Amino acid sequence: MPFRDHVTPLSTGFGFVVPVVVAAATGGLGPGIAASALGFLTFNFFFLPPYNTFAIGRAEYVVVLFVFLGLSVLIAVLIARARERADAAEARETELRTLQELSRILIVQGPGTETYETLLRRLVGDFGFAAGALFAQDPHRGGLEERAVVGAAAGELEPLWSPAGVGRAPERLPLSVGGRTLGLIVLRGDRPALTPAESRVLRGLCDQLALVLERDRLLRAATEAEVYRQGEQMRKSLLAAVSHDLRSPLAAIKASVSDLLADDVKRSEHDRRDILETIDAESDRLNALIANLLDWSRIEAGVLKARLEVVNMAEAVRSSLDDLAASRSSVQVRTSLDEAVALVVADPTFLGRVLFNLLDNASNAGAKAGRPEVEVQLRGSDGRAVVRMIDHGEGIPRTAREQLFYPFYGMQEREKRLGPGLGLAIAKGFISLMDGELWVEDTPGGGATFAFSLPRWSGGA
Repeated sequence: MPFRDHVTPLSTGFGFVVPVVVAAATGGLGPGIAASALGFLTFNFFFLPPYNTFAIGRAEYVVVLFVFLGLSVLIAVLIARARERADAAEARETELRTLQELSRILIVQGPGTETYETLLRRLVGDFGFAAGALFAQDPHRGGLEERAVVGAAAGELEPLWSPAGVGRAPERLPLSVGGRTLGLIVLRGDRPALTPAESRVLRGLCDQLALVLERDRLLRAATEAEVYRQGEQMRKSLLAAVSHDLRSPLAAIKASVSDLLADDVKRSEHDRRDILETIDAESDRLNALIANLLDWSRIEAGVLKARLEVVNMAEAVRSSLDDLAASRSSVQVRTSLDEAVALVVADPTFLGRVLFNLLDNASNAGAKAGRPEVEVQLRGSDGRAVVRMIDHGEGIPRTAREQLFYPFYGMQEREKRLGPGLGLAIAKGFISLMDGELWVEDTPGGGATFAFSLPRWSGGA
């Protein structure tokens, strides 16, 4: 004011624009307009002659005064609008960051109860609720079932709420995809109603969670379909195997018995014995095939339990070699058994079946290649006893080693047979029940080596 006589009114007017800018930038449109009006009155009263009155002495001062008013109002509007847009952008950025963090839980951790509980815990904590629960459609019984709950006991939060109920209504967020309701999130707590920004975040999260639930449903349906398909394939394989492998010994037994019962043919005692030996051999073969089928069905059903005890592996190997010699006298077997590691913890019945199946498989492979030699080794390794059945047959390609232990797998044209394919699958199942491992190695010079390991007995009770 001491210099108002030496400063032009226009320069003074521009000085009053500064408070308008500050007020609009810090307070928004209202404070900006108020600062413009207050500056207009102050400028007129103190800085336009005649001073200390609202009268205007010259026409040009009218122009200056109202140019100042229009300019200050325009600046206030523009700055306030820019500030609102900046605040809105910051709020949207916060919403997106929150939604991204919540979505990351679904993406990184994957579906499951722990993921849902983690997500609910974040929702309850970030949005100020006291408890929350996730309900999803039960695909078998229908209706909603509780999948996860946080901040309350199981079953305390209900998916349905009656307006006549006591207390404040909980937030109920439906999870839907394509017009189908897949679940519901229920949030309970003493807090104000959701703001539009919070509603947008929760709605976006619910849409993503609904997609996750739909993916889980489709995955379960695909898994069930695949299980059914595999079961159907197994049934077909079993029927094919039964029709081929079981009918062969039955046909041989039937033909031999019919031959013995025929009265029109006279046979010597030697011929009669040959026929009876054929019947005996085919009966043993039929019995082994049926035993394999029963064992595999028990393994698949999970009803078999290993009765573990201390077993002498060397003696078990020799006993299996005696059984093999009775059925395959042409097989040449060499043994290299370390008696110091012979005591293992195993089921003697399972171990005997495993040894005989692997010996029979090795002798078959060697006989087909014209090298009927089989070597059995017993060694110790890292507290376990390792047995190797070494043959010099045609060997097994690396790409077929995993499928080799599948039931009904044949090496040539995937023949559905009950013999080696099922026997190896049963051997692997027995070994797994005894806490062991079974694998295939290459034999130096050609052939395959089937090896398995079992825990050694430590000498304790």
